[in-house]
Amino acid sequence: MHSETLNDLSLAGLQIAIQDIKDDLFDTPECDYAIAQLLNRWGQAEKAEQLLDEMLLKWGTSPDVLALTQRGHTEMKAEMTSEMTGSELLAENDEPMRKAPKTAPAQVRVVAA
Repeated sequence: MHSETLNDLSLAGLQIAIQDIKDDLFDTPECDYAIAQLLNRWGQAEKAEQLLDEMLLKWGTSPDVLALTQRGHTEMKAEMTSEMTGSELLAENDEPMRKAPKTAPAQVRVVAA
């Protein structure tokens, strides 16, 4: 019960922060970008990425909107990479890909005839 209450409070805090951003930046591409950054920092990367993608539909493909969405995706990718352990890499499709474990080099024994 206690963790549910904390989770509800966290979500309420997130909603308040999003509303503050909307109040300050109104309905602009910068507003959507700032909300996407906030969602990503709160561990909701999937929602943040969806919001960035929806920006193109909502605002069109002007150079400013394209720059914001590209910067948002780049920042999310960089943050995801920095959070990963050394045993993970990003594949070209942004899916985590495990490195093969390191093995000892092969030893060759030469036997004289």
